[in-house]
Amino acid sequence: MKAPKHAFAGLATAFALTACGGPPSNSDAEKAMATLLTQSGAGQITNIQDFQLTGCVEAQDMAGYRCDTTGKVTIDIGGQQVPVPVSKNLRYVKEDGAWKAYAK
Repeated sequence: MKAPKHAFAGLATAFALTACGGPPSNSDAEKAMATLLTQSGAGQITNIQDFQLTGCVEAQDMAGYRCDTTGKVTIDIGGQQVPVPVSKNLRYVKEDGAWKAYAK
């Protein structure tokens, strides 16, 4: 009788892990976008407002999800706070347990 219980536990675990798939949460995508902007040399991100993901679909040509990304980002450039609107379709990929954003 123990074998069927172990098999069922294995199936339950597999289904639970499958349910964790899908596009990133707004919070994860916001962090990924901030990292992308900082690493691209845009400057230090000091604030993000009205961040939103919409229309997320699986990327056809690469791994991850393509999502329309909007919001307002404030960047510190030479001590000045510069607000920059964001409206771009970004690709989000989960790598090494963390979401990363890519412009292409």
